[in-house]
Amino acid sequence: MWTALALGVLGSGLIPVRLSVLAPAEIIALRSEVVTAPMDGVIEQLHVLPNQPVEQGQLLFSLDDTTLRNRLDIARKTLAVAVTDALTAEQKAFDNQQSKSELAALQGQVREKQAEVRYLEDLLQRIDVVAAHAGVLMYGDPNDWLGKPVVTGERIAQLAEPNDLGVLVWVPVADAITLEPGAALRIYLQVSPLNALNAALVQTSYQATLSPEGVASYRIRGRLTDSIPVHIGLRGVAKVYGEAQPLAYWLLRRPLGTLRQWIGL
Repeated sequence: MWTALALGVLGSGLIPVRLSVLAPAEIIALRSEVVTAPMDGVIEQLHVLPNQPVEQGQLLFSLDDTTLRNRLDIARKTLAVAVTDALTAEQKAFDNQQSKSELAALQGQVREKQAEVRYLEDLLQRIDVVAAHAGVLMYGDPNDWLGKPVVTGERIAQLAEPNDLGVLVWVPVADAITLEPGAALRIYLQVSPLNALNAALVQTSYQATLSPEGVASYRIRGRLTDSIPVHIGLRGVAKVYGEAQPLAYWLLRRPLGTLRQWIGL
């Protein structure tokens, strides 16, 4: 009897079970682009409301151009003076050796001022920021940005494609399991905890980073395979499924991992 019971316990340990892990999840756009400040300046106007759909080439926001236009006016006037001085020296250079020696320096100043004018004109064309593609512009309160000084490359908003949605999952390092491309994910959103969304794994990170909760985690992305209407930003919990392993491995995986950390084997 005891022998049969022991054999039954050992046999049940060989039953294959699918490894899984629960982790925080958020609905995201798989195709998105960060909209940044093209140069140092002050945001003068936001032309699009938060979460508003935009078309390609639509004006998103504008920087204040007062300082830049003043610099351009001064540079153009300085260029005109430099051109006049160079022409005067060129006319005198026919019979004046000193004017000949000054001509090269004056022509160099003209080229320098021309380059400065072109540079400022290029900056002035970058005052208005437009959408690189159609999507939804996501950012916070417009009042938080109006009149705010920004630096080159500072993140202002995110331009997302709302028709290509996925899920971002932060799997803690302590709970990590082996995952293969196409692995199944089930997402339970806080707004609808009884209805699960299905997704398939498309990307995993090799290095762990801190999650929004400050936990060292692996960041994985999945593509939604259900047509249930959801929107970007919804949060919940995802159950990520890995490979099938014997029941004994599933029961002893954590204790063995802890033991190896303690004894170093």
